[in-house]
Amino acid sequence: MSHFKMSKHNVIAKILVVFFLAATHLVIGQDQPTHETVHIPEPLMFDLVRGLGAKQGELEINALADFPLNNASSRGVEWAPEIEYAIFNNFAVELEFPMNNFELEAYKMAIQWTIGSSKNNKFIHGIQVMGEAYIHEDILELNFLYVPAYRFNDIWSTIGLFGVMLESGADSAKKKHTIILNASVFADLNKHTVVGLEINNSDPTFQSIDNNEMELLLLPQGHYEFDSGLAFQFGLGPKFYENQVDASAVLRVIKSF
Repeated sequence: MSHFKMSKHNVIAKILVVFFLAATHLVIGQDQPTHETVHIPEPLMFDLVRGLGAKQGELEINALADFPLNNASSRGVEWAPEIEYAIFNNFAVELEFPMNNFELEAYKMAIQWTIGSSKNNKFIHGIQVMGEAYIHEDILELNFLYVPAYRFNDIWSTIGLFGVMLESGADSAKKKHTIILNASVFADLNKHTVVGLEINNSDPTFQSIDNNEMELLLLPQGHYEFDSGLAFQFGLGPKFYENQVDASAVLRVIKSF
């Protein structure tokens, strides 16, 4: 079994490397926009690989934690340290380690390419691809997402992540795909403070072992960023699925360089 999983992880690595090299070639071969990036806050639970329009050399280290407010004995604390880096303008990569309490559950990698932005500096969009290989189960998940965002004015903005999650492996569910329809709206209260509402019908951050049916997460949240690049995001909200409700407190701690 261990030999099989090692082979599976090698296949995953090769797939991600091939996609990374292809995307890198595409990015290098295009002229990159030089105007100011459209600033859009990132969702708390379903964040980006750096912000859209990331500049070469940007580095971010963060950790997300989901603290159960009910059914705590069966759910545990889901958390994930991750590192994000912009290799080129508009192209960033991420490495993440999803955990349950103190046990490593999976290895996860993501890449994100910002396609471009509008001349009026209000609309910006990109694509994101994520791969996650579980350690204790024979499951591989691939997420393909389109990421549009729009800034209405100095206060209001919105962002969406729309696509599909495909699952494979001997331990995967009978239903091997999930449509992803996630959207958030934000209000910038001042230079440092943002409030928002995140609505997720699927959460690939903590898919766990499930049947890939639709769910609904409502996550009101607040963000605060210091001038030093240290930031905190916090939210409280319910997730509805299979006639059940799980409530969580969610915290993300971020340091950007």
